[in-house]
Amino acid sequence: MYDVKSMKEDIERAVEVVNQQVKNKFVDAFQAIYVDGNVPNKFPNEVKIEKHIITSASALNEVLSGEGFYIIFTDAEIDGNNCLLTTVEGLKAIYRGECRTTKKRLQSHLFNRRYKEDYEHRKRNYLSKPENANKGFYEPFWAACLKVDENNGLNLDESNDNSQWMVIVHNMNGSSQKVRVLAELAFDEVFGKPIASRERT
Repeated sequence: MYDVKSMKEDIERAVEVVNQQVKNKFVDAFQAIYVDGNVPNKFPNEVKIEKHIITSASALNEVLSGEGFYIIFTDAEIDGNNCLLTTVEGLKAIYRGECRTTKKRLQSHLFNRRYKEDYEHRKRNYLSKPENANKGFYEPFWAACLKVDENNGLNLDESNDNSQWMVIVHNMNGSSQKVRVLAELAFDEVFGKPIASRERT
């Protein structure tokens, strides 16, 4: 009457097909937006994409706080980066990622010490309230961050380096992590995986 093993395999195959379809849509979109691996001066109106020059920690105030897919660019010399996506100013993509809280995640990558301080401040405030007694803090802590040397995460506000930094954020509010991870995989397929994106996806 029924074979549960076969049913399970049917579901897995169907999921695999849909995942490939979603990834292919991202591949097509990235190729259309970033023609020949170049960041355009203007983005299509059909998608919500932000471009932010990062000169200080306050530059992140304008960044999307919700669900997004982001790309970090710099003109700093980083050996072994084979990612093809570049800007007209000569900045190259060194990291791509996704997050439910994009602004905070970018802070953890680019202003890591400030991120840790802000995180601990939010945690103390939350746990100090009587109604939160015996509760755990609801925010995840990101220990693994962008790494271009021996340090985990950058502190651009403490650096004397004159390198330029920029982030591009694709607004993906209403998505899921699975959808955003497929965007990561599609990005890697089109442009090559950036040198500092070391996670396994």
